[in-house]
Amino acid sequence: MNLTKSEAAERAAVISDVAYEVALDFTLPGDAFASRTRLTFTAPDAADTFLDVVAEDVTRVAVDGVERDPAAVVSDGRLTLTGLTGRTTVEVEATFAYRTDGQGVHRFVDPETGETYLYTQFAANDARRAFACFDQPDIKGTFAFTVDAPAHWVVVSNSPTPDPAVVPGATTPVAASGMTGVNRWTFAPTVPLPCYVAAVIAGPYASAGGTLATAKGEIGARVYGRAQLADHLDADELLGTVQAGLELYERVFGTPYPYEKYDQIFVPEYNLGAMENVGAVTISEDRLLFRSRPSEGEREMRLNVVLHELAHMWFGNLVTMRWWDDLWLNESFAEWVGTWATEQVTEFSDAWVTFGASRKSVAYVQDQLPTTHAIVTEVPDTEATVSAFDMITYAKGASALKQLAAYVGEEAFFGGVASYLRRYAFGNATLAEFLAEVEASAGRPLDAWAHAWLETPGVPTLRAEVREAPDGSIASLTVVEDAADAFPVAHPHRITVAGYGFADGAFTRAWAQDISVEDGSADVPDAQGRSLPDLLLVNDADLTYAKLRLTERSLETAAAHLGDLTEAKPQAIVLDALWHMCRDAQLPAERYIDAVLTALPVMANSTAAESHARTLVTALTRYTDPSRVTTVGTAAGERLWSSLADATPGSDTQLQLLKAYAQVARTPEQSARVREILDGAVVLAELTIDTDLGWLLVQSLAATNAIDAAGIDAHLCTDDTAAGRRRAAGAKAAIGTLEAKRDAWRSLAHPEGAALNNATQYEVALGLARANDPALLAPLVDDLLDDLLAYYLANEGFVGARVARYVFPVALAGRVDGLEDRLDAWLLEHAEAPSVLRKVVIEGRDEVHRALAAQRA
Repeated sequence: MNLTKSEAAERAAVISDVAYEVALDFTLPGDAFASRTRLTFTAPDAADTFLDVVAEDVTRVAVDGVERDPAAVVSDGRLTLTGLTGRTTVEVEATFAYRTDGQGVHRFVDPETGETYLYTQFAANDARRAFACFDQPDIKGTFAFTVDAPAHWVVVSNSPTPDPAVVPGATTPVAASGMTGVNRWTFAPTVPLPCYVAAVIAGPYASAGGTLATAKGEIGARVYGRAQLADHLDADELLGTVQAGLELYERVFGTPYPYEKYDQIFVPEYNLGAMENVGAVTISEDRLLFRSRPSEGEREMRLNVVLHELAHMWFGNLVTMRWWDDLWLNESFAEWVGTWATEQVTEFSDAWVTFGASRKSVAYVQDQLPTTHAIVTEVPDTEATVSAFDMITYAKGASALKQLAAYVGEEAFFGGVASYLRRYAFGNATLAEFLAEVEASAGRPLDAWAHAWLETPGVPTLRAEVREAPDGSIASLTVVEDAADAFPVAHPHRITVAGYGFADGAFTRAWAQDISVEDGSADVPDAQGRSLPDLLLVNDADLTYAKLRLTERSLETAAAHLGDLTEAKPQAIVLDALWHMCRDAQLPAERYIDAVLTALPVMANSTAAESHARTLVTALTRYTDPSRVTTVGTAAGERLWSSLADATPGSDTQLQLLKAYAQVARTPEQSARVREILDGAVVLAELTIDTDLGWLLVQSLAATNAIDAAGIDAHLCTDDTAAGRRRAAGAKAAIGTLEAKRDAWRSLAHPEGAALNNATQYEVALGLARANDPALLAPLVDDLLDDLLAYYLANEGFVGARVARYVFPVALAGRVDGLEDRLDAWLLEHAEAPSVLRKVVIEGRDEVHRALAAQRA
């Protein structure tokens, strides 16, 4: 069932002009739905090819009206077609399974109402789990969906939503109230689309909305979500952001919005943040629909996601990659332009600070792993696409495009984008064709730039070489790039170098100069003769993709005065430099932890605060000498509690500090404070302990053994919802006993009955991995490694890879003797394991090695 790149190229060479008519019947009892597909296409005479179809049962196949025996032509997810004769019509009838892993047609049964909600997730190649198709990005087709559904449901697809028609005499048991009638929804054909952005969403969804103004006129636009969440859809904010984004994108892309409507649907148990289905964007209810007060960082993230998915309507949907090799171009561009647009059209004017503190910083981590890859990389088959969705693809690629815009100029860059979209509209294109348009617009070759940034893996590091004059001023300042050892290629950088002075409790930017670093180094002539800065930042505007090594003077200044650095961008740049120096064993973890605890009360960017609160926990449990974890962690908890007491009531800082405290709290006294806040015995001024905060506190209590399973069940009675049940499962897995950890792993690797749904698996895995003293998990190492392959094979794909990564015993570095050798042995014994799982183990093994080095720093 795995499609190779060469097979896809051979099929694309013979197939053209595809049209799908797909009828889906969601009214059957049981765990399957019916699908009837009639597709027409053109192929050369006597050509042979195949359709993709992963069905429970294929009951009928006809080719140009001639019946074929399904058993003879369908095998291993493929329907063989031979001896084709030009314009061909194939009809396929089958039943397909509903899924609970977030792929294909995902079915969610609401525990509150008993109602069923469905959504499709076809990327990368799971349209074949709903209908027979050519499931690859460069065989586009038109789609005409017809859907039979319970009469009280709403059905949304890529085309404008029609009025449903009653199916006379038909009934279905797919309703919480019992038998009900059936409606048929007949959607008009779409323009040509790749299979992976076709979509059908069905269920008793509530909605709000109206219209959007585009260059071609008004279009319909609605925001959907489960009925009981209707008060939390925030439709005005989402649609207002889309409207502003439409106006901006139509202007800079030089192309009107290409489709007939724009719906956004919050769906439960979603693997991704969102998906750019044409005109029917699905968005994670679990992550991006706010039942409770969100942080400012969470609000910003949602608006960024909205603008990211909107950008895909042009870049990815209107013009689509030929194969998954160029997935990076789709995602990098949407990542870059979505962040750029967030600064342009929302209140979040420091969106690039957010990007650097979260997305780009994670890319630095991934780009140093032994599994790193160039931004442009070979994707040999569809199985490998699971690994392609990483922060190298998204954030490093976006950083490279940010450098490209700086390199050629923003006007020339967007000029190239606009001509690319016009030239390849409704078709497919490659990186080479994109770069050709930007080259033509800019009037300069990009071969060397592309080689350095797109074809070379690894993270470069920038540092300053400062020569001091006899009078104490700067005699010379040179910015030096240290390329990754394994990939010694110099990168062109457009950067701003700045010197800061510190006096009277405040930092001042004394000077700044824009420079170009070519061939590995560049002088900063404006610095000559100036006083040595207290803080020197060689990537002050954060324009490029590179780790920073701070000078000794800058490190001393940061250690002494970081709490006085209150401007968002330099604050985030310094903390990120310290974090990566900690990971690289060039700065003791305790110094990084101290820096974060100093900075958190004055953090100017919400996402940067969240990111460093999270990496503080990693530094504590993974990079700190195990013998010091209890002492350092207890002291960190006390400092956070003190900062929380001093925080401005009702502020985002107050919220962030409470979340951080709940993550770090470990002693009986500290957990008692958590209990008092949860129970209302201690009230934090102007901070409501709402539903989601309540679960965060419950999980904190679980990790310190201050609540048991019965107590968690009692709390669940206050929020017996789908989200509440997931959080309860995660809290039980977080209980700080070996028995609880074993039970959590058994529920994942050896479930009684059906496997847990995807979203619950994630919560359980994260809870299992949570331990104030990771040594608690040491007795589980054998079980985890022995069961890992079988677990993955039962949950292959996004779910299996994510859970395997969450539970991998990296935190046992320094606590289990010979852990590296045991991981090496696993890799040797499982040489034939799926490549995605081996990648998880290889990366985990590397992180164990890194943690051991950091613990010795």
